[in-house]
Amino acid sequence: MAAMELKHCLLHGLNSFNHLRTAHCRLLRLYIDHDNYLLNIILQHSFFFHNMPYAKRVFSQSKNPNIYLFNTMIRETVSNDSFDDTVLFYNSLRSAGFLPDNYTFTFVLKVCARLADFLFGIKLQSLVVKMEFDCDVFVKTSLVCLYSKCGYLKDARKLFDDISEKNTAIIYGYIGCGLHDEAVGLFRELLEVGVKPDNFALVRVLYSCSQLRDLASGEWIDKYITESGFHRNCGNMEKARQVFYGMVERDIICWSVMIQGYASNELPKEALDLFFEMQRENLWPYCYAIVGVLSTCARLGALDLGNWAKGLLDADEFFLIIITQAVDILRIMKGKDRVVFNAIISGLAMNGHVRATFGVFGQMEKYEIQPDGNNFVGLLCGCTHAGLVDDGRR
Repeated sequence: MAAMELKHCLLHGLNSFNHLRTAHCRLLRLYIDHDNYLLNIILQHSFFFHNMPYAKRVFSQSKNPNIYLFNTMIRETVSNDSFDDTVLFYNSLRSAGFLPDNYTFTFVLKVCARLADFLFGIKLQSLVVKMEFDCDVFVKTSLVCLYSKCGYLKDARKLFDDISEKNTAIIYGYIGCGLHDEAVGLFRELLEVGVKPDNFALVRVLYSCSQLRDLASGEWIDKYITESGFHRNCGNMEKARQVFYGMVERDIICWSVMIQGYASNELPKEALDLFFEMQRENLWPYCYAIVGVLSTCARLGALDLGNWAKGLLDADEFFLIIITQAVDILRIMKGKDRVVFNAIISGLAMNGHVRATFGVFGQMEKYEIQPDGNNFVGLLCGCTHAGLVDDGRR
């Protein structure tokens, strides 16, 4: 009965390291410390509570460790950047007579890439092929990282092209070798085949754009982030933050994406802190950075701060952001009617965007919506602002 209660506690009730240690002591007293499944839970929670020495001690005292215990130690030491320990545990696994599996290879190859230890990585690859794990997506991705990190980009690209489920692994290799143009080009290709990058990849590619002074690509990527709702779907901002602060040069696009990311992931303090840090760097805020700050102010109810941030934008620039968002909303609306079209047409016309006004007006015919007097008044207003007398008469 006590053993069952302990198992339930290990599975559902550990909320502190002291609690974990007490549970481990009970495990020893009940003589069930031979249960590798329970020991694995102890190991995982030790790392979760940031106590690697305790995890090592528990592992060293295990009587018959299996491949799962070894893999847990390998995975967690990699996650904690303790690469020497990873190699030690891998060697211990081999000395104990175990054969590594695809899980083992994925993490140990990742260490080889991080340490740029190509020789050890090649030895592992020969074993990967021998054990027929060379078709595993995760193992092959780790091999791509190894080859690209060590400068063998042609070989990395061959491996990458053979991966059925594409990812952004090789892009980091291009960036690491200073091939920013290739990195941005491949990033575009991957998006076209449906690969969804994470925040880490986006910030890295934006860094390449800044190195190339390629503002157009930077804005295109920022637009992709906004239109895809990416910030709302990905909460991995910590990794993006590490990449951002690891950059030697950070341009305004990178700052803007980070601010938008924080704002969209409901991290208002981080968004505002980064915005003020950007100002201390004497960088004039890009329009999308302001939008991130404004959304943060709206979430916090900080009206005065929002008005101050809005004042940093040129009036025309602010209008352009708003009207662009309005057109995007129009595009995805299911129930379009005259009232909606009239609001967009009037807004464009009153601010002198005549070509866009006629473009939206033309969309009414596409949706088989008969224009009324208000729509034509909007068109005439636009023609008046632009001095287009002949177009107004037509």
